[in-house]
Amino acid sequence: MNNRSSGGKHFAGAVKEAGRAVIAAFSTFSVIPTPRIEWSPAALKGMLGALPLVGCAIGLAGYLWYLIAGALALPQILTAAVLTILPPALSGAIHMDGFCDTVDALCSFGDMEKKRAILKDPHIGAFAAIGTGCYLLLYFALCASLPLRTDMIVLFGLTHVLSRVAGGLASALLPVTNREGMLRTFREDASSGNVIALAVFGVISLAAAAVLSPLAAALFLPAGAGVFFYVKRTARKHFGGMSGDLAGFGITLAEIAFLAVLVLAERMAALWF
Repeated sequence: MNNRSSGGKHFAGAVKEAGRAVIAAFSTFSVIPTPRIEWSPAALKGMLGALPLVGCAIGLAGYLWYLIAGALALPQILTAAVLTILPPALSGAIHMDGFCDTVDALCSFGDMEKKRAILKDPHIGAFAAIGTGCYLLLYFALCASLPLRTDMIVLFGLTHVLSRVAGGLASALLPVTNREGMLRTFREDASSGNVIALAVFGVISLAAAAVLSPLAAALFLPAGAGVFFYVKRTARKHFGGMSGDLAGFGITLAEIAFLAVLVLAERMAALWF
């Protein structure tokens, strides 16, 4: 009985800890309302591992919009516009903020200290505005190129899960040099189980993608690896290590990279098979 009681308490504790991690991930990386929790090391311990669930929520929102747009027979261009807006709207544009800061820093062509200082500057520069405009225009064009079918919309949702897997792995594995900042706080309190959780999300997402489109799933792998190693090189060469802004930059790049290969895979399948 004692062993059963101890096992039950351990299981209940693990479930409670996982619930805190999910709430912490949604309250930090999205605008979706969540219950209030105490911000403590226990709450932050598994937050990175729960990050892909925010991508699941974005994918679900995209699917619901697809159903609404289909029921109302809305033009594809309007459907694509909302699919473009949903990710930054639901995430509170937290990752886009990192994208803006990183673009400004990289385009300054200053030394490493200047680039780090630009990351900390809350103001947006001209290069960030230009980069964001180009990014959103390209993302919209890619969304408009997707056939409005259930399998394509599900795969669209999976791109947001996989982008957070890639960004989470970069945040968890790459060296952090800043002694302050959000990412440093998360890393100090993080559990080693985050990498395992992220890997599980990645495997499940790729398996689901392979069922719907084997070609897209095959292209997702090099796209994700390419973004990961590009962020790794950029962080080391220009900033001396990872930061929260660079993690957001990586997630934003991964979102559009996965969407681009999804469109490419669909066109290849339509033309060749």
